[in-house]
Amino acid sequence: MDRERLGEILLKKDLITQDQLNKALNLQRSSGDKLGKILIDQNYINPEELVEVLSYQRGFDSIDLSKIQERIDPNAVNLIPREFAQKRNIFPFKLEDNNLFVAMFDPLDINLIDEVRLITGYNVKSFITTVSSINNAIKRYMTDDYSLQEIREIIDDQDFIITEKFEDEVVEENPLVKLANRIILKAVSMGASDIHIEPQEKNCAIRFRIDGVMQKIKDVPKSVQRLLISRYKIMGGMDITESRLSQDGRSSFNYQNNNIDLRLASIPTVYGENITIRLLNVSENLFRIKNLGIKKDDEDKYKKMISQPNGSIVITGPTGSGKTTTLYASLNYISSPDKKIFTIEDPVEYRFNSIMQVQVNPKVGMDFSRGLRAMLRSDPDIIMVGEIRDLETARIVMQASITGHLVLTTLHTNDAPSTLARLMQMGAESYMISSAVSCIVAQRLIRVLCPHCKKETDINNYALEDEIKPILEGKKIYKSVGCSQCNSLGYSGRTGIFSVLVVSKKIRNMLLKEKSSDEIAEVAKQEGMKTLLQRAAEKVAEGITSLEEMYRVVY
Repeated sequence: MDRERLGEILLKKDLITQDQLNKALNLQRSSGDKLGKILIDQNYINPEELVEVLSYQRGFDSIDLSKIQERIDPNAVNLIPREFAQKRNIFPFKLEDNNLFVAMFDPLDINLIDEVRLITGYNVKSFITTVSSINNAIKRYMTDDYSLQEIREIIDDQDFIITEKFEDEVVEENPLVKLANRIILKAVSMGASDIHIEPQEKNCAIRFRIDGVMQKIKDVPKSVQRLLISRYKIMGGMDITESRLSQDGRSSFNYQNNNIDLRLASIPTVYGENITIRLLNVSENLFRIKNLGIKKDDEDKYKKMISQPNGSIVITGPTGSGKTTTLYASLNYISSPDKKIFTIEDPVEYRFNSIMQVQVNPKVGMDFSRGLRAMLRSDPDIIMVGEIRDLETARIVMQASITGHLVLTTLHTNDAPSTLARLMQMGAESYMISSAVSCIVAQRLIRVLCPHCKKETDINNYALEDEIKPILEGKKIYKSVGCSQCNSLGYSGRTGIFSVLVVSKKIRNMLLKEKSSDEIAEVAKQEGMKTLLQRAAEKVAEGITSLEEMYRVVY
């Protein structure tokens, strides 16, 4: 029985029209390209639809590699060189008995199947998938591959690797150094903010934090755990002979013309030392207010407030909400050759030549309050205080603001109005808060829907609060799905949401009368402040994020 033609199947499934098929066949006659490629290039169908039809036509099973991440076998992946996999658009994902399961775009390519059989020595079982699915799997699983031979070399050379200093070219050829570097490069390429090297009972897990969510990447053998951790401690300038106490370190490297700072921290656990590496991308575009995600009206208000010669600007939000990035974007906006800028931080995350940065050091008594007092004797114009942690620091910050300095700082509160109440709870006098604090910004980071797979959903399926109904009613809203482009998460990247409270004359008078944060919030709303929930709802209405993500972040 003759096999149905590709065009006939596409017509039967109403995926293309007869006119589109005729145009594609004419292009095929002139170009010689495969019909499927032409249909995709003309945007008549997408790659996933083509794979589905080819699977039906040719009788091959299809596979979505992004949906079997936990079942991908490193032993299978390591059988084929990365360069060969990229060039021939294949990805081995499972090894069972004498059979190697391989995802490829063209399972009928007999020559390719023979090559894989010769390279690996296994029988090949073919599965059909998209080229993008293969490329994403190669990028994720083959960038930091380690072969059994490399593991043996690491173990055999362990004493030499840990104790000796190398010339640069020798270091780069060392298998342990290669493995450590590949893990970092993989994290950078995947947009991770943190790398976690986690000792387990029988192996050592590698996990990345991507867009604020932890993801398991793979395991390395237990025999390599101590060596890998020692390598990272050497990179961070830490003591490799001390494994009973926590340590901190830092390093840096250049990646695609961007300087990446690494902040390393170790802590002993029952199965060995846990290493966490924070990746800090020192990019000019990162520290620009317009790139933070702040709405134009709030951006204008905020820029006006930080351009004042004095006053306290307080950025508030939980750990990991992007406060440090906002502080540096603010300093980048207001810095100029005629201004002297000091910062005191714990730790100094990003380093800049034009700013005098001071690291908190409790061992020698250099805390926020002492460092701040020293700065005030050094003729500053602008001061950035990493965090208000105690009453003494709060008072010095406000005194500096009143005496003609602009001070930017952070505090951990849920929203902007409650920041004023928190300062009073710490013991700061209401008259001082009223005189010093000029602007408060509450912020969060919210995940952005993947543009390749987000799907429209019915807003009537959700019970909306009165506060956000006017923003969302009548708007198209989307939900996350997950695809190979976003590692099946449904989201790709993050943006900020901001609630800006300008301390007006009316609010200052309320502070003097020690009104509650709820009362202050009502007045602030009347004067134009939008809450975090409203700002998040605006992102939903614009199709940037989902309602589920909004509630996860704001509530």
